[in-house]
Amino acid sequence: MHEKKYGIVIHGRGKGKELGFPTINIKLIDKKIHINSGVYVVVTYVNNQAINGMLYVGTRPTFDLHETTIEIHLFDYNESIYEQQISFQIFHKIRDEVHFSDTNKLIEQLHQDKKMVYEYFLQHGCCR
Repeated sequence: MHEKKYGIVIHGRGKGKELGFPTINIKLIDKKIHINSGVYVVVTYVNNQAINGMLYVGTRPTFDLHETTIEIHLFDYNESIYEQQISFQIFHKIRDEVHFSDTNKLIEQLHQDKKMVYEYFLQHGCCR
């Protein structure tokens, strides 16, 4: 699960930013790679800098969307990196994809997910 995956940062719909969890959307370079839906602990490499974060793979069912996206919420990183190649490593799955009845419940869960990701990094001494 720790092998690096490579992708290009593309423009998304801006849903993460609206929720207070801005993400970078990733178009995988190797189309044969499959990542199961869910939320994961991830380290992303941008310009040789390791950035902790959480990865979401899924169809965003709370918004009734059907296209699978790969999105990473980078912790403490706010630079624009559209069209840049990045790589990332998945360390641990936090949870499966879930449909929430409203965006407030989704936001609550995202805060819990982020806390779990921080705890994972603290416990495993991983990354930065």
